Amino acid sequence: MKIIDNLRDFLEDREYYIDIFDDKLHVYNYKKLLKLNSKNIQLKFEKFILDIKGDNLKIIEMNKIEMLIKGIIDTVRIINEK
Repeated sequence: MKIIDNLRDFLEDREYYIDIFDDKLHVYNYKKLLKLNSKNIQLKFEKFILDIKGDNLKIIEMNKIEMLIKGIIDTVRIINEK
């Protein structure tokens, strides 16, 4: 049963999640918007910074903990904080 419990914990973990689609990126449970321009968006999460680079990036939906970003997404990088 331990394997099933571990798998369930993994699948149901909602600390944060990031969904990548063809021209959109959906994030859940970010803490703060750090940088916003048409080529770079940075979001602060609890334990890291998400760095999104591309072209024509824009936020098309946003609330306190969720965001939907649209544009040509070239790279998505996690920057660990020390």
